[in-house]
Amino acid sequence: MRLPPISFFLFGEHKNISLFLIFRDRHIFKHTDSDNFLLYKNSTFYDFLILNHLKQHSSVIGHMFRQAHEMDSIYENSGFILSTVASSEKPSRFNDNSTEEQEREVTSPKWIKVLLIVLGFSLVFALGGLCALWMLYNQKLADFESLNNQHIMISKQLSAQEINGTILIRELEECKSNYTRVREHFQLHDVMKKEYFILTARYNTLRKWLSFYDAKSCNLSVDGWIACRGKLYLFSSDKLNWSSSRDVCVSKGADLVTITSQSEQDFLVSKIKETHWIGLNDLETEGHWVWVNNQTLSETGVQFWFREGPREPDNWKNQDPSGENCASLGDENGNFQSWFDASCKKQKKFICEKKY
Repeated sequence: MRLPPISFFLFGEHKNISLFLIFRDRHIFKHTDSDNFLLYKNSTFYDFLILNHLKQHSSVIGHMFRQAHEMDSIYENSGFILSTVASSEKPSRFNDNSTEEQEREVTSPKWIKVLLIVLGFSLVFALGGLCALWMLYNQKLADFESLNNQHIMISKQLSAQEINGTILIRELEECKSNYTRVREHFQLHDVMKKEYFILTARYNTLRKWLSFYDAKSCNLSVDGWIACRGKLYLFSSDKLNWSSSRDVCVSKGADLVTITSQSEQDFLVSKIKETHWIGLNDLETEGHWVWVNNQTLSETGVQFWFREGPREPDNWKNQDPSGENCASLGDENGNFQSWFDASCKKQKKFICEKKY
């Protein structure tokens, strides 16, 4: 007989014979008082071996199989054991197993509920954890994007700084090159300055020697006239006003002196001990000084006006309302190296000049 899997069966009872069938992959046992009946199962086919009284109890066995078929339709795939004991004097051990299985069936739903509740809470906590992780992930993602934007901005700034740094390095190199050139120019300037001082000292020395030899050579006198550099000079001993002084010079075939160089100025200064009239005036136009030969100061290129203290010419009118319109070499204070404007009415010595 082929039986369905995972089922428990009670085959029947007859007098003192009890028969039990357990799952399809287990052995099936028969129990009697004399232990002379055995059922054996192998894999999926159940082979029954009747060791004793098979013919006498064949009807009982048939009844047992019919009961098994009916129980299959009712208890198909169930997981407990049904047992019937023919004698009430000996309870079977399988009855205890059946009771334990029933108790398990009763208590199983409670554990299932507990497990379901625990599982539900676990799912809730898991979902909460997932939500928290999702929020944390979004926050971290936003932070990452912000940091990435900052990184991009800083990278751009660094690139700009690198470009500026490159430009500054080039400018620095140019500045260094310019500094080198300027330093060379300064060094050359220092050298030239030293040479200038040396040449100036030599020039002053030569000028002094020239003045000395000029003085020596200009000491030749003919009838009171002193010859020097192609000119004759007459230093008067009388004192006259500017106009009378010029008249005397003209009567001698000369005129008031005209100073046209530094050497001539130095020569005249070396020969006087007091102030003398010279041939410079602004009688025609105030402030426009000309020589008696009609040369202007810009034409002669030299002028030696007094520049210390009150500058000359100052056209002072306290002594002469008409002003100071005639020039003299030196003043009453002993400043013989410079020119001064003075009233043409003053009495002064004078210097006449003519060519020879």
